[in-house]
Amino acid sequence: MVFSGTETLFYLLGILTTLIIMVLIKYNKQFKFSALSWSLLGLGSFLLLFCIAWSVSSVLEGVPRASSMGLVVFGIPSILLLLFGRKIALKKK
Repeated sequence: MVFSGTETLFYLLGILTTLIIMVLIKYNKQFKFSALSWSLLGLGSFLLLFCIAWSVSSVLEGVPRASSMGLVVFGIPSILLLLFGRKIALKKK
């Protein structure tokens, strides 16, 4: 059975979503996240997954400019949110 690009994308996004949730739960047991750090880490994780989905689907559709703009518009804020959420979680401990 051969998968197309979109099917492979959704399969890998499911794996990445599961891994991100498992990592967040593992680190929550260690650091006991506050509501602010949970919201920042959750929103950052969602934006990161959305950035990956946007960029790969844009390349598959043949629009590489939209892909690069998606990396800038969604990727940079997701990294910043993840870093701020991590900083707040570590600061609390």
